[in-house]
Amino acid sequence: MFGRSIKKSTSPIVLLKENPNVTSSSSFDTKSQIYLKSQQNCMMYETKHNPNNLLSSHKSNPFQNKTNNSLMEKRLLTGVHTTKPPFADGVAFSVYVSKEDTDIAKDQSIKFDSIVSNIGNHYNPLSGIFIAPQHGIYVFKWNLYCHTNGLIYSQIVHNSNVVGATLTTGQGSTNVRTTTGVVVVEVNQGDVVFVRTHPTQGHIGNLCSSHDLRSSFTGWKIY
Repeated sequence: MFGRSIKKSTSPIVLLKENPNVTSSSSFDTKSQIYLKSQQNCMMYETKHNPNNLLSSHKSNPFQNKTNNSLMEKRLLTGVHTTKPPFADGVAFSVYVSKEDTDIAKDQSIKFDSIVSNIGNHYNPLSGIFIAPQHGIYVFKWNLYCHTNGLIYSQIVHNSNVVGATLTTGQGSTNVRTTTGVVVVEVNQGDVVFVRTHPTQGHIGNLCSSHDLRSSFTGWKIY
């Protein structure tokens, strides 16, 4: 208009045309691929016609190209990623006796009736028995409190086999006493594990437990 020539742009023009046959779930992938193609065309144009500008851009931010490519790759990733729910295969429990005084007798299964945790619900507080849901290596820990001058023999039993034993004695003491036992056992699916008093050894006094002094039973699967 004022005697100056107008230079036509030779930049490539990319038309985005939506395919009506593409479902909504794949529409994002198609448009992303078209966008990526347009970016590649622009890069080719800059390389051919303005190499100095392209070189200057890379020098000013050498990590920009790598970052943009990474972001584009992430945008093109599709699919549903499933994750396991927490404790899907977890096996663990922690329980204790809620009564302050529990009458005990020989060969008596101890019922740890108060539950702190029971992942998988494989411990039964009514019977005091843990039933293994799967084969593996398990750790079991138990501790029993007795009163002053008390005496309690205990055993931990895997099916019909005694795999651990303790003696809790308060004789000669002026306060309650406790003893802790720990065992590592290979257990098969369906096996039972429980704590009991000794079948032949006698005891003195009752089993002691409280909120601050808990006679407890704990178990968990290692692998």
